[in-house]
Amino acid sequence: IFISTHQKVGTHLTKKYVVEILRTAISYPEHHSMGSGDIGHGTVPWPEVTASQHGISHFREFLEKTAGYPRPWYAHCFVDDMPAKHIHPKSKFIVCLRDPRGAAVSQYFFYRSHPLLNVSADMTMDEFVDIFVGGDLYFGDYHLHALNWIDSAGKMIPRESLLFLRYEDLVERKMAVAQRIARFLVPDVPITREQFEAIVQSTGFETMKQGIRENPGSFHFNPDTFFRSGKTRDWEAHLSEKAVAAIDAKTRRLWGDDLVTPPLNGVQTLEND
Repeated sequence: IFISTHQKVGTHLTKKYVVEILRTAISYPEHHSMGSGDIGHGTVPWPEVTASQHGISHFREFLEKTAGYPRPWYAHCFVDDMPAKHIHPKSKFIVCLRDPRGAAVSQYFFYRSHPLLNVSADMTMDEFVDIFVGGDLYFGDYHLHALNWIDSAGKMIPRESLLFLRYEDLVERKMAVAQRIARFLVPDVPITREQFEAIVQSTGFETMKQGIRENPGSFHFNPDTFFRSGKTRDWEAHLSEKAVAAIDAKTRRLWGDDLVTPPLNGVQTLEND
Protein backbone atom coordinates (compact mmCIF):
# COMPACT_ATOMS: atom_id res chain seq x y z
CA ILE A 1 0.00 0.00 0.00
CA PHE A 2 1.57 3.28 -1.11
CA ILE A 3 0.51 6.62 0.38
CA SER A 4 1.54 8.96 -2.40
CA THR A 5 1.67 12.66 -1.62
CA HIS A 6 3.52 15.86 -2.24
CA GLN A 7 4.81 17.64 0.87
CA LYS A 8 2.45 18.98 3.58
CA VAL A 9 -0.79 17.84 1.95
CA GLY A 10 -1.92 15.34 4.59
CA THR A 11 0.73 12.62 4.50
CA HIS A 12 0.79 11.81 8.21
CA LEU A 13 -2.97 12.08 8.57
CA THR A 14 -3.46 9.64 5.68
CA LYS A 15 -0.91 7.31 7.28
CA LYS A 16 -2.93 7.36 10.51
CA TYR A 17 -6.16 6.41 8.73
CA VAL A 18 -4.43 3.56 6.91
CA VAL A 19 -2.62 2.20 9.96
CA GLU A 20 -5.72 2.28 12.17
CA ILE A 21 -7.90 0.65 9.52
CA LEU A 22 -5.37 -2.11 8.88
CA ARG A 23 -4.80 -2.89 12.55
CA THR A 24 -8.57 -2.94 13.10
CA ALA A 25 -9.22 -5.27 10.16
CA ILE A 26 -6.22 -7.59 10.42
CA SER A 27 -4.72 -9.55 13.31
CA TYR A 28 -1.07 -8.59 13.15
CA PRO A 29 1.38 -10.66 15.25
CA GLU A 30 2.72 -9.17 18.48
CA HIS A 31 6.17 -8.49 17.06
CA HIS A 32 4.73 -6.47 14.17
CA SER A 33 5.17 -2.69 14.42
CA MET A 34 1.60 -2.15 13.22
CA GLY A 35 0.23 -3.31 16.55
CA SER A 36 1.14 -0.08 18.39
CA GLY A 37 -0.47 2.35 15.95
CA ASP A 38 2.93 3.90 15.20
CA ILE A 39 2.94 5.99 12.01
CA GLY A 40 6.70 6.54 11.89
CA HIS A 41 9.31 5.02 9.61
CA GLY A 42 9.31 1.78 11.57
CA THR A 43 5.74 1.04 10.46
CA VAL A 44 5.21 3.19 7.35
CA PRO A 45 8.65 3.63 5.77
CA TRP A 46 9.75 6.00 3.06
CA PRO A 47 11.46 3.35 0.87
CA GLU A 48 14.27 5.33 -0.73
CA VAL A 49 15.15 7.00 2.57
CA THR A 50 15.11 3.67 4.39
CA ALA A 51 17.69 2.36 1.96
CA SER A 52 19.82 5.50 1.60
CA GLN A 53 20.00 6.45 5.29
CA HIS A 54 20.07 3.02 6.91
CA GLY A 55 21.40 0.73 4.19
CA ILE A 56 19.87 -1.96 2.04
CA SER A 57 20.20 -4.52 4.84
CA HIS A 58 17.84 -2.46 7.02
CA PHE A 59 15.40 -2.32 4.11
CA ARG A 60 15.52 -6.11 3.71
CA GLU A 61 15.13 -6.67 7.44
CA PHE A 62 11.91 -4.66 7.35
CA LEU A 63 10.63 -6.79 4.47
CA GLU A 64 11.39 -9.97 6.39
CA LYS A 65 9.78 -8.77 9.63
CA THR A 66 6.59 -7.67 7.89
CA ALA A 67 6.25 -10.45 5.32
CA GLY A 68 2.82 -11.95 4.80
CA TYR A 69 0.78 -8.91 5.86
CA PRO A 70 -0.40 -5.74 4.14
CA ARG A 71 2.54 -3.36 4.26
CA PRO A 72 2.09 0.43 3.96
CA TRP A 73 4.76 2.76 2.57
CA TYR A 74 4.75 6.43 1.70
CA ALA A 75 6.38 8.30 -1.17
CA HIS A 76 6.63 11.94 -2.28
CA CYS A 77 7.92 11.34 -5.80
CA PHE A 78 6.22 11.82 -9.14
CA VAL A 79 4.95 8.57 -10.65
CA ASP A 80 7.58 8.97 -13.36
CA ASP A 81 10.30 8.89 -10.69
CA MET A 82 9.17 5.75 -8.88
CA PRO A 83 12.10 3.32 -8.67
CA ALA A 84 10.07 0.48 -10.18
CA LYS A 85 9.75 -1.00 -13.65
CA HIS A 86 6.46 -2.74 -12.91
CA ILE A 87 3.61 -2.40 -10.41
CA HIS A 88 2.55 -5.58 -8.63
CA PRO A 89 -1.15 -6.24 -9.38
CA LYS A 90 -1.98 -6.38 -5.66
CA SER A 91 -0.37 -3.00 -4.90
CA LYS A 92 -2.69 -0.14 -3.99
CA PHE A 93 -2.08 3.60 -4.03
CA ILE A 94 -3.79 6.30 -1.99
CA VAL A 95 -3.05 9.77 -3.36
CA CYS A 96 -3.87 12.77 -1.19
CA LEU A 97 -4.42 16.21 -2.71
CA ARG A 98 -4.85 19.59 -1.02
CA ASP A 99 -6.06 23.08 -1.88
CA PRO A 100 -2.88 24.65 -3.35
CA ARG A 101 -3.33 27.73 -1.14
CA GLY A 102 -3.34 25.55 1.98
CA ALA A 103 -0.41 23.50 0.69
CA ALA A 104 1.62 26.68 0.09
CA VAL A 105 1.06 28.00 3.61
CA SER A 106 1.81 24.68 5.28
CA GLN A 107 4.97 24.24 3.21
CA TYR A 108 6.13 27.76 4.10
CA PHE A 109 6.08 26.99 7.82
CA PHE A 110 7.62 23.56 7.24
CA TYR A 111 10.46 25.03 5.20
CA ARG A 112 11.09 27.62 7.93
CA SER A 113 11.25 24.89 10.60
CA HIS A 114 13.24 22.18 8.83
CA PRO A 115 16.96 22.41 9.59
CA LEU A 116 18.05 20.79 6.32
CA LEU A 117 16.17 23.03 3.88
CA ASN A 118 18.41 26.05 4.48
CA VAL A 119 15.63 28.63 4.30
CA SER A 120 16.35 32.13 5.55
CA ALA A 121 14.57 33.02 8.76
CA ASP A 122 13.72 36.33 7.10
CA MET A 123 11.88 34.80 4.14
CA THR A 124 8.36 36.21 3.88
CA MET A 125 5.23 34.35 2.89
CA ASP A 126 5.04 36.29 -0.40
CA GLU A 127 8.62 35.31 -1.20
CA PHE A 128 7.84 31.65 -0.58
CA VAL A 129 4.68 31.86 -2.70
CA ASP A 130 6.87 33.02 -5.59
CA ILE A 131 8.89 29.80 -5.13
CA PHE A 132 5.71 27.71 -4.82
CA VAL A 133 4.18 29.16 -7.97
CA GLY A 134 7.48 28.76 -9.79
CA GLY A 135 7.46 25.07 -8.88
CA ASP A 136 11.01 25.07 -7.49
CA LEU A 137 10.09 22.95 -4.47
CA TYR A 138 11.96 20.13 -2.75
CA PHE A 139 9.64 17.54 -4.34
CA GLY A 140 8.98 19.48 -7.52
CA ASP A 141 6.02 21.47 -8.74
CA TYR A 142 2.94 20.70 -6.63
CA HIS A 143 0.36 21.27 -9.39
CA LEU A 144 2.27 19.06 -11.83
CA HIS A 145 2.81 16.38 -9.16
CA ALA A 146 -0.97 16.04 -8.76
CA LEU A 147 -1.54 15.91 -12.52
CA ASN A 148 1.20 13.30 -12.95
CA TRP A 149 -0.51 10.95 -10.48
CA ILE A 150 -3.92 11.51 -12.07
CA ASP A 151 -2.46 10.81 -15.51
CA SER A 152 -1.04 7.50 -14.25
CA ALA A 153 -4.52 6.01 -13.84
CA GLY A 154 -5.00 3.20 -16.33
CA LYS A 155 -1.43 3.46 -17.55
CA MET A 156 1.37 2.42 -15.23
CA ILE A 157 -1.14 1.88 -12.41
CA PRO A 158 -4.56 0.24 -12.94
CA ARG A 159 -7.47 2.56 -12.20
CA GLU A 160 -8.86 0.15 -9.62
CA SER A 161 -5.57 0.33 -7.72
CA LEU A 162 -5.74 4.12 -7.23
CA LEU A 163 -7.81 6.08 -4.71
CA PHE A 164 -7.66 9.88 -4.63
CA LEU A 165 -8.57 11.76 -1.45
CA ARG A 166 -8.63 15.42 -0.48
CA TYR A 167 -6.97 16.70 2.67
CA GLU A 168 -10.05 18.80 3.31
CA ASP A 169 -12.18 15.65 3.48
CA LEU A 170 -9.67 13.89 5.75
CA VAL A 171 -10.23 16.75 8.21
CA GLU A 172 -13.91 17.54 7.74
CA ARG A 173 -15.55 14.24 6.65
CA LYS A 174 -13.70 11.74 8.76
CA MET A 175 -16.27 8.97 8.96
CA ALA A 176 -16.88 8.94 5.20
CA VAL A 177 -13.13 8.92 4.56
CA ALA A 178 -12.48 6.05 6.98
CA GLN A 179 -15.24 3.96 5.43
CA ARG A 180 -14.03 4.73 1.90
CA ILE A 181 -10.42 3.76 2.68
CA ALA A 182 -11.63 0.54 4.31
CA ARG A 183 -13.66 -0.38 1.21
CA PHE A 184 -10.56 0.24 -0.88
CA LEU A 185 -8.06 -1.66 1.27
CA VAL A 186 -10.05 -4.40 3.03
CA PRO A 187 -13.38 -4.68 1.20
CA ASP A 188 -14.14 -8.16 2.53
CA VAL A 189 -13.48 -7.43 6.21
CA PRO A 190 -16.47 -6.23 8.26
CA ILE A 191 -15.73 -3.22 10.49
CA THR A 192 -18.38 -2.15 12.99
CA ARG A 193 -19.68 1.36 13.52
CA GLU A 194 -17.99 1.45 16.91
CA GLN A 195 -14.66 0.47 15.37
CA PHE A 196 -15.01 3.19 12.74
CA GLU A 197 -15.76 5.70 15.48
CA ALA A 198 -12.53 4.69 17.24
CA ILE A 199 -10.60 5.08 13.98
CA VAL A 200 -12.08 8.53 13.45
CA GLN A 201 -11.25 9.55 17.01
CA SER A 202 -7.63 8.48 16.54
CA THR A 203 -7.23 10.79 13.54
CA GLY A 204 -8.14 13.99 15.39
CA PHE A 205 -5.39 16.64 15.17
CA GLU A 206 -4.84 17.06 18.91
CA THR A 207 -5.29 13.32 19.52
CA MET A 208 -2.54 12.49 17.02
CA LYS A 209 -0.27 15.21 18.34
CA GLN A 210 -0.66 14.14 21.97
CA GLY A 211 -0.30 10.48 21.07
CA ILE A 212 3.05 11.10 19.38
CA ARG A 213 4.22 13.24 22.32
CA GLU A 214 3.47 10.39 24.72
CA ASN A 215 4.63 7.54 22.49
CA PRO A 216 6.70 8.79 19.53
CA GLY A 217 7.61 5.29 18.37
CA SER A 218 9.58 5.72 15.14
CA PHE A 219 8.03 9.09 14.24
CA HIS A 220 10.91 11.33 13.20
CA PHE A 221 9.49 14.85 13.77
CA ASN A 222 8.70 16.79 16.91
CA PRO A 223 4.89 17.07 16.71
CA ASP A 224 4.94 20.43 18.52
CA THR A 225 7.05 21.85 15.70
CA PHE A 226 5.70 20.10 12.64
CA PHE A 227 2.01 19.64 13.52
CA ARG A 228 0.98 23.24 13.14
CA SER A 229 -2.77 23.82 12.74
CA GLY A 230 -4.67 20.89 11.20
CA LYS A 231 -7.16 23.33 9.62
CA THR A 232 -8.39 23.45 6.04
CA ARG A 233 -8.75 27.20 5.49
CA ASP A 234 -5.82 28.37 7.56
CA TRP A 235 -4.42 30.00 4.40
CA GLU A 236 -6.99 32.79 4.64
CA ALA A 237 -5.18 34.19 7.68
CA HIS A 238 -1.71 34.03 6.14
CA LEU A 239 -1.86 34.80 2.41
CA SER A 240 -1.93 38.31 0.98
CA GLU A 241 -4.29 39.15 -1.87
CA LYS A 242 -1.28 39.16 -4.19
CA ALA A 243 -0.26 35.65 -3.07
CA VAL A 244 -3.78 34.26 -3.44
CA ALA A 245 -4.07 35.75 -6.92
CA ALA A 246 -0.74 34.25 -7.98
CA ILE A 247 -1.61 30.75 -6.72
CA ASP A 248 -5.14 30.89 -8.15
CA ALA A 249 -3.84 31.98 -11.56
CA LYS A 250 -1.55 28.97 -11.76
CA THR A 251 -4.30 26.64 -10.50
CA ARG A 252 -6.69 27.87 -13.20
CA ARG A 253 -4.03 27.48 -15.86
CA LEU A 254 -3.12 23.90 -14.94
CA TRP A 255 -6.17 22.53 -13.13
CA GLY A 256 -9.10 24.55 -14.46
CA ASP A 257 -11.67 26.61 -12.60
CA ASP A 258 -11.91 24.41 -9.50
CA LEU A 259 -9.34 26.08 -7.26
CA VAL A 260 -9.18 23.16 -4.80
CA THR A 261 -9.13 19.94 -6.86
CA PRO A 262 -7.81 19.14 -10.35
CA PRO A 263 -9.98 17.24 -12.84
CA LEU A 264 -9.91 13.63 -11.63
CA ASN A 265 -11.06 12.08 -14.90
CA GLY A 266 -13.14 9.29 -13.41
CA VAL A 267 -10.58 7.92 -10.93
CA GLN A 268 -11.76 6.51 -7.60
CA THR A 269 -12.53 9.20 -5.03
CA LEU A 270 -14.56 9.62 -1.87
CA GLU A 271 -17.57 10.41 -4.03
CA ASN A 272 -17.61 7.31 -6.18
CA ASP A 273 -16.99 3.56 -6.14
